Amino acid sequence: MLGGTFMRFFKHARFKSTVTLCLAALLMVLFVQPGAAQRLQDIPVSAVVIRGNALIDTAIIQRAITKTRVGFPANQRYLEDDCLAIGSLGYFENVEAKVELTPEGTIMVAFVVEENPVVSEIVIKGAQGLPINEFIKQMKVKPGEVFNSNHLIEDLYSFSEWSYEVQGKPHFATENYGVSKAGVVTIEVMPYKLGKISVEGNEKTKDHVILRELTFGPGDDIDIVQVFKDLHKVFMLEFFDEPPSFVFEATDRADVYNMVIHVKETKTGSADFGVGYSSKSGIFGYVDISDRNLFGNGQYGSLFFEIGKGTRSYRLRFREPYLLPDGTSFEISLYNTHDKVKEKIDDDLSKIGTAHVLGGSIAFGRPLGEYTRGSLSLRAESHNFSGDIEEVWEPFKLLTIGANVETNTSNHPFAPTQGYVSYLGLETGLTFNGEKASYSKLTVDHRRYYELLDDKLVLAVRGSGGRALTGTLPDPELFRIGGSETLRGYAYGEEGLAGDKVLLFNTELRFPLWDFLSGVVFFDAGKAWEKDERMNPLDLLHSNGFGIGVRVDTPLGLLRFDYGWGLNEEHGREGHFYFGLGHTF
Repeated sequence: MLGGTFMRFFKHARFKSTVTLCLAALLMVLFVQPGAAQRLQDIPVSAVVIRGNALIDTAIIQRAITKTRVGFPANQRYLEDDCLAIGSLGYFENVEAKVELTPEGTIMVAFVVEENPVVSEIVIKGAQGLPINEFIKQMKVKPGEVFNSNHLIEDLYSFSEWSYEVQGKPHFATENYGVSKAGVVTIEVMPYKLGKISVEGNEKTKDHVILRELTFGPGDDIDIVQVFKDLHKVFMLEFFDEPPSFVFEATDRADVYNMVIHVKETKTGSADFGVGYSSKSGIFGYVDISDRNLFGNGQYGSLFFEIGKGTRSYRLRFREPYLLPDGTSFEISLYNTHDKVKEKIDDDLSKIGTAHVLGGSIAFGRPLGEYTRGSLSLRAESHNFSGDIEEVWEPFKLLTIGANVETNTSNHPFAPTQGYVSYLGLETGLTFNGEKASYSKLTVDHRRYYELLDDKLVLAVRGSGGRALTGTLPDPELFRIGGSETLRGYAYGEEGLAGDKVLLFNTELRFPLWDFLSGVVFFDAGKAWEKDERMNPLDLLHSNGFGIGVRVDTPLGLLRFDYGWGLNEEHGREGHFYFGLGHTF
């Protein structure tokens, strides 16, 4: 598509020739009577000569003369055609054809040329920020050589392409160019400008949701590199099936082009009712209503209800990505959860009960760079317990303040094959009862994606970790791994997988199988350490899993089926089946 775009630029670029072709009419001797003139026109040409050239080889000019021939009468139309042919060589400012009667009574045709000046200097104006000397070195018009208008036209075409390659901004050559008598070649250029920007193909998403992601607008220089970057941001909104495309359309001005953005929307809203299974809750029923593009305004809204054996949850969430025009976002969530919990007292005794959490959070975020966002959050929760667990866990209230930074250079919102995602989060919490101290904890996560074997394979790797920096983490705030999202082959939060320090590594090799079906092989390793334990990466040798899986691309999203083998207490391999939505990471 890009090549077609620039063909439009080149097709509509207007150039003028610096060569003036002065074609003389057939010059007969003025005193010859009409009858004599008629007889002269019947006399064959005895010679064709070239005059006026000092630097251009006569043979080059002679090869351009194809219609005026020795032995045939002179013809005014043929003389004009040959003058044009000589002029089209590009070396001459003026070309004339003269027909002369020789003393011997024959006719000689003389083509008189006036050469262009020798190029002494090349000056390109209006190309700020471009390494002009590099372009001048590759021009066909060169200092020390006779100026050639054809070469200049080729250079003007190539300048637009060259300026795109080195800066992403194709330039338009104005009509203010030429060569002086002293041989100074002057070219004035200017970037192509944007006219109107319109969007096509969006039935739900409102135009402003797309256009606000663009860092350019009408009247700005056309910067193709920035166009691709901004349209990638539009694609990463998760509203579209494929990256948006674009075309430039000519206007009545040679240096201005309108831009049309084409999008293909995907399903962003869902209302799911059903049953599922998780390693944490077992079989559960749920209602999940959500939309990533609420009312076409780019907002996120969700309502979730889940009930299962020992669990019940309500969650409400809303996100406004553009609270302010600068990209400042706002998010609020409210939740009420009731989860079955277990506390191991010793080898023979465990306390079981239900943890009740009522809470909510608000967060503000804003861009910190082209691919980076930062956010600040405030979370408040009330924790209560029922059942036997009430004997060992006391109720408390929690207030946390968090800050995080995320950088995302991946090339796809759902199935990345290139780039990386990095996350750094710091959270400080204060528990409101006399027996619990404040705490702070750090979380890091890095994911990277590589294309292998001509894009047939994708290697995805993830490394993450976290630890308490100060204080003691309340049980609900402990790091937990296991299950389908982190450490496959193990149950979520089982012994050795919950603590105030954690390390996790994941590797997946993803490959296509057939049409909407793809496969993965994976290796996971992870470990959590309690407060009094030393963090030893070698422990991961005894806490790892591997397995295989398939991914099914459906209208509802990517369905994930994995089977992973972890190590049991006897250090033998034991398998677990997992189901989920989307890639693991």
